[in-house]
Amino acid sequence: MDPTALLLAGTLTAPSGPGLRFIDVGQGSALLLVGAAGQAVMIDSGPAGAAEAVLHALDEHGLLRIDLWIHTHFDADHVGGFGRVLAGADGVVGSGDEIEVVALWDRGLAGAPATDAVAAYRAGAGERRREARAGDRWDAPGLSLRLVRTGAPLMFAAENARGLAICVEIGELRLLAPGDLPAAQAAEAAADCGAVYVLWAAHHGGVDGTSATVIAAADPALVVISAGHDNPYCHPAAITLARLSTRAVWITGLAGAGPLGACPSLATSLAEQHRLLAGDLWLVADEP
Repeated sequence: MDPTALLLAGTLTAPSGPGLRFIDVGQGSALLLVGAAGQAVMIDSGPAGAAEAVLHALDEHGLLRIDLWIHTHFDADHVGGFGRVLAGADGVVGSGDEIEVVALWDRGLAGAPATDAVAAYRAGAGERRREARAGDRWDAPGLSLRLVRTGAPLMFAAENARGLAICVEIGELRLLAPGDLPAAQAAEAAADCGAVYVLWAAHHGGVDGTSATVIAAADPALVVISAGHDNPYCHPAAITLARLSTRAVWITGLAGAGPLGACPSLATSLAEQHRLLAGDLWLVADEP
């Protein structure tokens, strides 16, 4: 299976039909899933400053309704755009162009960071949100999601380790979205999900997310890494790219890779099958 992939940079209209849209939100994560019957699911919402990119993607697909919005965890680069997106294109609540969200899943509010991003999420989500757990499913024609096991985090675990991991079946494609989980937990999620066509690399391709064990369990044909070209973390890590040297890898941004940048070694870490993207990525999901 070799699905059609389109780079949506400067396009006038978005492709129709089922598929996955990796939205370029810089250093953050946001993924739009569109099912065969038009149902829409969002995974994460990117940072606050990238809300316009999410709104642009929804507008190109003619979407004013999201059937399910899942936030893997509460770091600002995953949940920060939600409040602004809800207000719609003009940013004014009550003007009539708000984005309708039917249901929201998250990791639960216990121990959530006391940040502006989380406060905006809680205010906007209201009673529509619920705590989701491994084994939970959501199904629509040609689109199914299942929360997979991640292992029990330590009582005082960092926010990344508390996150959700999602196994997505859309058309003939299977994708694993492990959020920012550390490698040991991402490996458990990969084992539960099984082999996938697309692995959305954990923690933006950071050194602690995509181990050899994760890669072996997921066995992806394609790895997508969402990272910002100006991120200060050297994401994706050179060791991650080395582990993926024989895999197709598409990256939304490479941090400081120029000769004068903070991470010059990254430029020489790219393998033959690694590509840098300049815009959103749409993968067509053919119906089985």
